[in-house]
Amino acid sequence: MDKKYYTLNASPVNFAMTEMWMGTIPGSPDGSVRPRMCYMRRPRAIEFREDGVEFNVYAPNAKTVEISGTQGTLWGQEKHALEPVGEGWWKTLIKDIPAGVQWMYYFFDGVEHLYEHAPICYAHNRHCNFVDVPAKDFDFYDFKDVPHGAVRCEYYESKFTGALRNCWVYTPPSYDYSPDRTYPVLYIQHGGGENETGWIWQGKINLILDNLIASGECEEMIAVTNFGHAYAPTSNQEGVLPGDLGKLLLGDCIPFIERRFRVKADKANRALCGLSMGSYQTQWIAFNNPEWFDYIGIFSGTVGNAFDEIKTDKFTTAENAALFNSQHKLLFYSRGMQEGGDRLPGEIEELRKNGIKAEYFLCDGVHEWQVWRKSAHDFVKRIFK
Repeated sequence: MDKKYYTLNASPVNFAMTEMWMGTIPGSPDGSVRPRMCYMRRPRAIEFREDGVEFNVYAPNAKTVEISGTQGTLWGQEKHALEPVGEGWWKTLIKDIPAGVQWMYYFFDGVEHLYEHAPICYAHNRHCNFVDVPAKDFDFYDFKDVPHGAVRCEYYESKFTGALRNCWVYTPPSYDYSPDRTYPVLYIQHGGGENETGWIWQGKINLILDNLIASGECEEMIAVTNFGHAYAPTSNQEGVLPGDLGKLLLGDCIPFIERRFRVKADKANRALCGLSMGSYQTQWIAFNNPEWFDYIGIFSGTVGNAFDEIKTDKFTTAENAALFNSQHKLLFYSRGMQEGGDRLPGEIEELRKNGIKAEYFLCDGVHEWQVWRKSAHDFVKRIFK
């Protein structure tokens, strides 16, 4: 090996270029030399071990490094100190972090820091690090050896907002190989503080659908995620909900999807669902526009809506039951037991006393992605039958 002439700082990526030296080109008759590189394995930012989750951070100038969960996570907000292990690296192993998406903060010398080498999503109205801890008891959202669909980022002009918008579109495995086939569409909304990427990066709706389609447990469908903030150019941005998502969906996005993709363009082949804030938007939009969606999914929301200005109780009275039932094939509610799920059966029973047909799903969990993944997993098996 010839003389080394350049050295990079050790990078936190898994296989990092750490050295460069001048080396002879093999087989060169004139002995020409050129820069050559050396790659060495470096620790991943997050490694899953049998006894916990290992966190590795490269912060050569820091005096202290800490991590914690964020508000609303099962992990909690207690700070955990990392120990220096040499060459600028810090490390710790944390046991018993709950399964699922746990948003997290990194602190360098006590100052919060977005660590670019760890997974990043959009949450809390900002970019945020997270760890997605594997579940021991189920794997319905894991990447498996099955046919996989595609996830596409699509752009469309919105007349309502006066701006260019984007949506993420999942197409099932057969879509690109069956040019004469058309598909039903699931429109699925995120919660407060998130954006249109939530159901892909955190929710893994594409993998949930891949696995269920492969096992024959749900129909093949297209799924569309939109950013839930939709304001007219003259809006003063007041109100419980961020703008009017209904006008964006019905006036702009759905017409675009039905032009751009091979879909079945009728209410019998449209479903609308959402989590938390998206559940209120779903209920408000679907109840007020009964000609658009046959399937309605309310994840971690309340029956009738919790806010006076978007109350939907008038639709589910005994007097309106026959009409309401004729307008929808499925009204579905879900909730985690630790976020008020124990009250949901009673709420559904009150609907049923009024003659409203409604189904519900309960699971263990708080207001977090494991609940919403399970909710979507149950909901999509019920639609487009």
